[in-house]
Amino acid sequence: MNIALDGNEANVSTRVGSGEYSYRLLNYWAKKASPKREYDIYLRDEIVTDLPESTPSWRYHVIAPKKAWTRFSLPLSLFAHRNSHNVFFNPAHYLPPVTFCPSVVTIHDLAYEFFSDLFLPVDLYKLKNWTKQSVVRASKIIAVSNATKQDLIKVYGASPSDIEVVYNGFDETTFNTKGVVKRDILTIHGLQAHNYLLFVGTIQPRKNLIRLVQAFQLLKEGGYKGKLVIAGKIGWMAEETLSVIKNSKFASEIVLTGYISLSSQKTLYRYADVFVLPSLYEGFGVPVLEAMASGAPVAAADNSSLPEVVGEAGLLFNGADPSALKETILELKKNRTQWVKKGLARAKDFSWDKCARETHKVLISVAKPGK
Repeated sequence: MNIALDGNEANVSTRVGSGEYSYRLLNYWAKKASPKREYDIYLRDEIVTDLPESTPSWRYHVIAPKKAWTRFSLPLSLFAHRNSHNVFFNPAHYLPPVTFCPSVVTIHDLAYEFFSDLFLPVDLYKLKNWTKQSVVRASKIIAVSNATKQDLIKVYGASPSDIEVVYNGFDETTFNTKGVVKRDILTIHGLQAHNYLLFVGTIQPRKNLIRLVQAFQLLKEGGYKGKLVIAGKIGWMAEETLSVIKNSKFASEIVLTGYISLSSQKTLYRYADVFVLPSLYEGFGVPVLEAMASGAPVAAADNSSLPEVVGEAGLLFNGADPSALKETILELKKNRTQWVKKGLARAKDFSWDKCARETHKVLISVAKPGK
């Protein structure tokens, strides 16, 4: 069996979202590579990260030209190896026009279809057009949640039988309650254990942080002594969110960490009072699992995939209502120990190894016969 795949999402220095997803799959599969299970990984750029080392059964191909890579360079290379590959996989939305073998694509979310005004025009064109084309071309589609599957059926008219749901995982070796963690990040920002609310993710409109800041203000006015920590890089169209934070009367109690390391994220999760994910839309919501596995109670918006990921292990709220979020946080704090236990149990249902195994099964299910 020979599996060809696009490895570009994983071949970056800083991974988030689909980049982390791609890397975790590659890392697991590389350990399983053998003469009976070979992989050809196609890249636009030279390897710049800690991707798995090449072996006779795990091969990298850096192909040119970089311009029009998905539309031109990749198909040419796939044509040259058309008798070798049993199946082609793209882990993030964009299949090439032709693959010369059955193909599988993972669709992470359709946020751009529902909140198109929150995306840059150059990104929006590719997301809308190339994703739809990939859905039509694919032999099988992987959706990272049932919510995403339903969106694919509703928006693109995809057949339910063509879509397999495979849940994401999370980094269990980093996000857990074992051992001692460094508290440097707490000291730097003047934070006390279990005395701050936490959000982890990119600052962008879809994350709905304005409502979180408003809910924080209501909590402070009601006597909450803790701070609000927003941990993540500043993304696109973040100006309004940053303005609301700057002009909040509790601005001095809001901490913006910028991009932080995994070890710092681990510490922040471990000592958070409550973790909040107020997003308007999530294809999956990995930070929910990271928080649960680290022992933080979880409050999440009641939309898209979040209810199915949270399950009964956290509380949901109306993302448009700051008052509802405030009450949800207070409810979690009343029975914090109970919610921590529920979250720890829920997180055990997910792992990247499980995700990689189930994804491999989907690839094999459509692969053409051969070696």
